[in-house]
Amino acid sequence: MTNEDLRLLAVQRFANYNLQTDADLQELISMAADICDTPTAAITLLDESSQWLKVKIGIEHEKIPRETSFCNYAIQSDELMIVPDTLRDTRLVNNPLVVNEPNFRFYAAAPLITTDGQCLGTLCVVDQKPHTLNKYQQIMLKMLSKQAINIMELKLSQQLLEQHQKELEDQKRAISEAEIKLRSFFESSVNFHVLLGKKGELLDYNKTAYSFVKKAYQAKLVRGCEFVQYIEPGFRDTFLVNYTLCLAGEKSYEEGFTDYSELGRIWWEVSFEPAYNNENEIIGISYLVRNVTDRKLYEQKIIEQNQSLIKIAYIQAHEYRGPLTSIMGLMNLIKEDNYVAPPEYLQMMETVVNKLDAKIHEVINDVTNIALDV
Repeated sequence: MTNEDLRLLAVQRFANYNLQTDADLQELISMAADICDTPTAAITLLDESSQWLKVKIGIEHEKIPRETSFCNYAIQSDELMIVPDTLRDTRLVNNPLVVNEPNFRFYAAAPLITTDGQCLGTLCVVDQKPHTLNKYQQIMLKMLSKQAINIMELKLSQQLLEQHQKELEDQKRAISEAEIKLRSFFESSVNFHVLLGKKGELLDYNKTAYSFVKKAYQAKLVRGCEFVQYIEPGFRDTFLVNYTLCLAGEKSYEEGFTDYSELGRIWWEVSFEPAYNNENEIIGISYLVRNVTDRKLYEQKIIEQNQSLIKIAYIQAHEYRGPLTSIMGLMNLIKEDNYVAPPEYLQMMETVVNKLDAKIHEVINDVTNIALDV
């Protein structure tokens, strides 16, 4: 990156700073015009293609092309630049600002140099007649340029600080809102939910967890306590195995039931998931317990109903098959004794029996299928 590139970056820092409304800078260029006895004074910034007159008196221009700028020469040195008569300076004699309106004849400028050594532009004074500066005026112009850059850097720092403070407050507000939403979700959950540290200590818990421990163990959850004391002995080994796997980054799932003296039998499903910080490091685990007792009781009820249906189907089948067997036996006896009956009668009875048998099988299958589906 060249020196000019670095200088342009420094200029860019002040590009969006509203210098022209700054009362301190406005007062400063008025002092410069009075001390140097000129009608015109300005604080200028030079970017890649233009000279910007950021604070000014006695001139209407907001910007001019850099190639016609007097200040383009002034920023090439750290010293004061004085041109008593532009018509006698080969650099400026043919400049449009000299040969045309506003017909500048005198120019003096002190460079605006930042604390890191970059020249942004100048504090300049201009007149439409030849002019000169005595030693006192030259010293004051240099001092005023240093004061100008001090004011500019101070105001810019304050502006950046205010902007940073606003961004910080916005960020805090966003984080606070996110925490409130997360906490609300955490607290409103009907599931038992706790966060555990890497040493098994309780980091956080929701209302459901607090209420359950209070009812089941007549104890109050306290952050920092050893959580394993609230795990039933029959599940404790399984809990510790899954807890260790979770700290290694593996999720796990268990289900079962526990008999509590105060709450009775509770069916549950538990999940273990790693908890990460912003650097994606595991800092503990999320332990979530879902109470599925109602579902389990319903499932048991369905199973019992299925068994009842199957039993009914079995009994009904036997009740139908008894008469059916008797009818078939009588028919065989009639046939064996050479009993003479109209063929149509026997055929009709056989048809009825076959339909009855088919219907029984149909009923048995339907009942069995319903029981299995439920």
